Amino acid sequence: MLRSLIRLYLIVLLTGGAVIVFVNVSFDYFFHDRVTAKVRERTSVYAFVLTDYLERHPGAQRAAALAELQKHRDNDFSVLTLQDVVPLLDAPRLHDLRDGKLVLDRDATDYYLPLPNGTIVRAAVNDREDLDIKMLAFVLLALATLLSVMVWVHYHWRDLRALESAARAFGSGNLAARARLPGRSNIDQLAQQFNQMAQQIEASIQHQRDMMHGISHELKTPLARLEFGLALLQAPDSVERQRARQLALRKDVRELDELVTEMLTLSRLEQGEGHRVLMRCALGELLDSVAASMANDIADRTLSLSVTTAGAPAHHVCDPKLVARALLNLIRNSTRYAHRAISLNATTGPAGALVLTVEDDGPGIPVAEWARVFEPFHRVDSSRNRHTGGFGLGLTIVRRVALVHGGTVRLEASETGGARFVMTLPRLALPASAVASAAASLPA
Repeated sequence: MLRSLIRLYLIVLLTGGAVIVFVNVSFDYFFHDRVTAKVRERTSVYAFVLTDYLERHPGAQRAAALAELQKHRDNDFSVLTLQDVVPLLDAPRLHDLRDGKLVLDRDATDYYLPLPNGTIVRAAVNDREDLDIKMLAFVLLALATLLSVMVWVHYHWRDLRALESAARAFGSGNLAARARLPGRSNIDQLAQQFNQMAQQIEASIQHQRDMMHGISHELKTPLARLEFGLALLQAPDSVERQRARQLALRKDVRELDELVTEMLTLSRLEQGEGHRVLMRCALGELLDSVAASMANDIADRTLSLSVTTAGAPAHHVCDPKLVARALLNLIRNSTRYAHRAISLNATTGPAGALVLTVEDDGPGIPVAEWARVFEPFHRVDSSRNRHTGGFGLGLTIVRRVALVHGGTVRLEASETGGARFVMTLPRLALPASAVASAAASLPA
């Protein structure tokens, strides 16, 4: 702190001294006319008395009168003629001098007073402030500046130490550490940025921990079944039983493959917009392809799926593969719990946004679970296995798809009593590369 204080104080002191020197040296030159007017006004009575005094001592008496006057003044007096003054003054000042006006030289250190008899008195400008008084004033100014700098540096350094302490604690593993500074602090914005960064890092690390915990938990069951199935294959049994066990093992392998695929998809989506490929797609065709992909599952469960695009834009800029993936996850989720019907609706939202709604008539989701349904590996009913509740990644992927498009997804209560998922995708512009590629593909 002492080194910073000394550096800051030296900078302030040198800057202030340079300004004072500049003012004393240059302002008399820049504001010469104003200074001259002030000197004339201030010395008008003095000039009258001096003129009267010298006129009462003409000829040979004048030298003695000047010597006597010099005893009572600290100024240097000299009597000159106009020819003596011509080399010392410029044309405008000589003009004022001939008109009987008091003039200052260029440095404003001496003034020239014309007398009625044609002679000119040169005298130093009377500086009413003595040097010791000036020095005392400058010392007081320096002390006041030092006090101000010390107060400023004290509070500034205190806040920096608080921020440093929070950063050290955060780096030592205390992810809840935050910089607590008053709002009037000089580094309040920096502290807020640090707190925001720390909060994001804490959330990211917590998310990674939850993911690792969930992944390890999800992998244990299929791996255990695989190990048990492999042990059973080594035991002698009928061909039919061996074939059934092999089919079960293949099913477990496919389950593992699906889980890894889901996790890879979620990992890519976690990286943000880097894996988003925007294009202008026909909304009706996109929804029809999603419905066609789910036709067999819908039929197997004797459900109905209705698709409505009334009021929706004909085209929308998005990543069709990601949007289709999100819709498939929502519809698959609905097929597990719907009683009879599932609906997929598309409408236009504020500012040209696309609003996609997937709704079912199932038992719905308790309101207490609404905030957690989009978390990784979260199942509303902990008793459900992955055949009824999936891996718990489907809705997480839906949320990430909405986020990489700059949109949102939320859960609402359906009028039919089931769950209603609403995904809002804002209106986006095609990137320049996509526009150029589309223009190049047009026929000449």
